[in-house]
Amino acid sequence: MERPITVPEAAVYNDADKEWLFGETNENNQRVGPWKIWHIEGYLWVAIDYRDGIPPYPTQRFHPDGTVSQDGEWYGGDKYVGPLRLIKSDNPTPEYFPPDNADNVWAAEFDYVDEFIYNAQRYFDKENNEVSSDGDPLPARPQNVPARAHFIRGAYSATNWVMGTVDTRIANYIGEYFEWDLDGNPVVKRLYSDSGRVLEDYKYTNGVLSSSNVYDKDVPKDSETCYYYSGTATPVVKTRIVYRSQEKDVTNIYFDKTGRELYSVRREQLSPVHKRRYFNGELVCEGHLSDDKFSFPESAVYYASGGGTLIDFTNNGDGTGTWRLYDAAGQVLRHLTITEDSDDHFQLIRWDAFIPSWGGYEVNTARTDWESVVMLFNRNYDELNAKVKLYALEVPAYLQKELDAIDWETIDAYHSSGGAELPIGINGMLSEDEAVADVAEKMLWPEIEQQGCVYASTYKVATILARMIPHYQHLPAVPQRLGKFLYTILDLRYITEQNDLYKELIGAIAPLEPMLLQWAVSDNADMARMAQYILMYSGNEATEQFLLDEWQNTDHSSTRRGYAIYSLSGFYVVREQRNKLLTTYATAVGTEGDAFVRFVLAAQLVLLTGTEAQESWLTDLLHALANHEALDDDYGNMMPFIGDIYNVHEYILAVLRQSRPDVLEKEIEPIIDGLPAMSTLNQVSYLQTIFAVLFNDETALEDMTPIRKKALLTAADVVAKNPGFVNLLEVFRAYGLPHDAYALRQIAEV
Repeated sequence: MERPITVPEAAVYNDADKEWLFGETNENNQRVGPWKIWHIEGYLWVAIDYRDGIPPYPTQRFHPDGTVSQDGEWYGGDKYVGPLRLIKSDNPTPEYFPPDNADNVWAAEFDYVDEFIYNAQRYFDKENNEVSSDGDPLPARPQNVPARAHFIRGAYSATNWVMGTVDTRIANYIGEYFEWDLDGNPVVKRLYSDSGRVLEDYKYTNGVLSSSNVYDKDVPKDSETCYYYSGTATPVVKTRIVYRSQEKDVTNIYFDKTGRELYSVRREQLSPVHKRRYFNGELVCEGHLSDDKFSFPESAVYYASGGGTLIDFTNNGDGTGTWRLYDAAGQVLRHLTITEDSDDHFQLIRWDAFIPSWGGYEVNTARTDWESVVMLFNRNYDELNAKVKLYALEVPAYLQKELDAIDWETIDAYHSSGGAELPIGINGMLSEDEAVADVAEKMLWPEIEQQGCVYASTYKVATILARMIPHYQHLPAVPQRLGKFLYTILDLRYITEQNDLYKELIGAIAPLEPMLLQWAVSDNADMARMAQYILMYSGNEATEQFLLDEWQNTDHSSTRRGYAIYSLSGFYVVREQRNKLLTTYATAVGTEGDAFVRFVLAAQLVLLTGTEAQESWLTDLLHALANHEALDDDYGNMMPFIGDIYNVHEYILAVLRQSRPDVLEKEIEPIIDGLPAMSTLNQVSYLQTIFAVLFNDETALEDMTPIRKKALLTAADVVAKNPGFVNLLEVFRAYGLPHDAYALRQIAEV
């Protein structure tokens, strides 16, 4: 082998490893003292100090450009103990450096405790400043976070400080593992096996234990999961879930806040076709299933507490099956015979048809499974019998005339053939029997509304029912039922979409104004508000005057006056009389003495005028926001005007977001101050308002005013506590801000 000119004459070539060696050995032919190794290409590759031949040996490796690539204490073979430092090069190199690190991470250190195993890692920039694995400067290390822990950025995880032992052979943690947030609160604690499998997993929320999983070391799927109460001085289990037999045997145990066991439920699968359910350790029901999961079970039995048969199922072998309910003496109380192919009875072909759903239990569940079983059986029995009555009802001539005017076979409904039974449902809505009417309504809704969508059938069904009301004044329950139905129809988001059909519907309701005005002053507040809502769409001058009188009558409650304002707002908007609304409310808001009524007026004015809203109206809303708790009860009675926004402060924020940022920026600090104390869902609306006011301009981050800095630091605290909440992530993304506590703090401090 030709010797490169950089390799000393005394160096010996090792053909096996393709390298040049130089160093001394002792009388036992053991390497001692400094040794050097040159790469076959001629550059100094490795320097090892064997000292007296006893490890550890200080060792360095080099890049082709002569700079150090690795520095550590070598024990021979693949074993290093203590810090092992790896360093990048400015030039091309074959030397290893851990992947997936930021460009400005220049060096990495790993503290090895055994061959292939390290328990700490650190990262440095080119100036040897310690940084995160992402190359960012390190934040202050909380006092309780050990020096071994390293810092990582976790945009979608609560992890900021991490400490654990890694086995590089399996590329996973072993032994104890810990995570802390930026403030030093525990986030996760785990115990890994030597193979890297999680044996114990503890999760914390705001530093308090919230859940735990302990896995069987021999049977991976056998485990115990606990969820804990929040707000207790010490952890108290709320629910314990015990998995056994490869998750085929599961027991849920529920506890009160003192730790006292409330009850337990258990499901057991003895085979794919033999299943059981238990309550407080007693067998409640079991089923022997058929091989076809869509067919009747072979048999099913429900047991009374203490033993006897409560319900059983007989497969009649002819496509029908019979459920029987027994009394304590074994006598049949009721029986249900159903067919295997009845879509509307699909639930009743299940062996567990009368047992509560597995996910339906809570710590406040008071009913025993035996009570639930009887209740569910009777409910289904009553519903099936009500359906028999429904199909047997005669159709009045005045209804038949309306029904005959429509082709129900081809009408637009959710299912292409769904309109065929709509006449039956319409007729049932007119029944004196509430059970029959309930079944009829359940028949109608799946065909006339789906996830907010409406169809031609929606309008036609509602129109016919509106025309039926005058025929049933002698049966007050029927008009009230139909009025509630119309109220729900008019509250559908897209009900005004099909203009001609909508006009026909309103035309059918309009003659009912006198009756609705009577309902609107009913002592039954729900009926009164329902009537006002319908009148908002269908009323005339009498309705307008009524709503004005309701609002301006100071003897009425805040709720009653506020609801009248909402209804009157809708009345004007529906009729495109916005100027009338503006003039009427703007004149009144300045002199209104009732805090809730003033808030409603101001909110309606801001929604109407948006960025042209008067500063005094915005000030009214900000005062309402600061004192929102005093408005909560009245606000809760404003359904359906408030939609899905069930909290008054959230509603106010939604209104403010549509107004004037120049005014709000002066007054935004109380909103920022209130952010940390809000629930996670409420924080979404708070942040939307804060960001809309302070960061709507893409150049806002270039002008880091004190209020913007405060907003970012407060937002960082929110993210640190709940970094995985997707709704918050969307808010940050909309304004080009990082959903990462550390990054937000860095931006704020620049």
